[in-house]
Amino acid sequence: MTASFFEDKVDGVRASTALTPIYGVPHRATPTLEDWTAVTTEDIQKLISYAPNKTCEHDPAPMWLVKDIQGLLSPFISLLINKSLTADCFPAAFKEALVRPLLKKVGLDAGDQNCFQAVSNLSFLSELLEIVVQARLQAFQESNRLMPKTQSTYRKYHSTKTAVTRVYNDLLLAADRGQVSALCLLDLTAAFDTVDHQLLLLRLERQFGLRGTALM
Repeated sequence: MTASFFEDKVDGVRASTALTPIYGVPHRATPTLEDWTAVTTEDIQKLISYAPNKTCEHDPAPMWLVKDIQGLLSPFISLLINKSLTADCFPAAFKEALVRPLLKKVGLDAGDQNCFQAVSNLSFLSELLEIVVQARLQAFQESNRLMPKTQSTYRKYHSTKTAVTRVYNDLLLAADRGQVSALCLLDLTAAFDTVDHQLLLLRLERQFGLRGTALM
């Protein structure tokens, strides 16, 4: 399998939506987030402790060794991450990933390229920085009630189970009222790979209050 298969799929999705009118993102009055709070050495040690024992080829040391000497490494890692947060710079080296094709589900036809998904393996420091930013962004959104009530993914105490429970409850309530329900399930091809970054930035700015360093 070649990388061109996944590239062509993304290009195909983009081409099919090229004529779609540009969405005008409306402004919403919200609190603003302009700077990220600094991470402490203790925060980094805790994140290292909870990190899964997996290693990327881009990592200079295996994960078991990082955990073994986390007390020595944490001050330097926290300094690096804080520098990134204040300089609004995500290091270019952190963006390099090893991409491998994996079957979407066990038992699918390994001879059919459509049964595979591209999985990116990033370095530990890259994922650590992402976790730090994600936690701060989510805390800001949750405290200001900016997240949609029905969003179940990427939220604490939410999962696919809460989504299914909500849908099932709505179906039962409709049945009790004597109504007929129709359920339409959509699966978007290459959904994350085809996100328009400029549109995403506009939404973060106009509807979720990100400004300055945080937005950069």
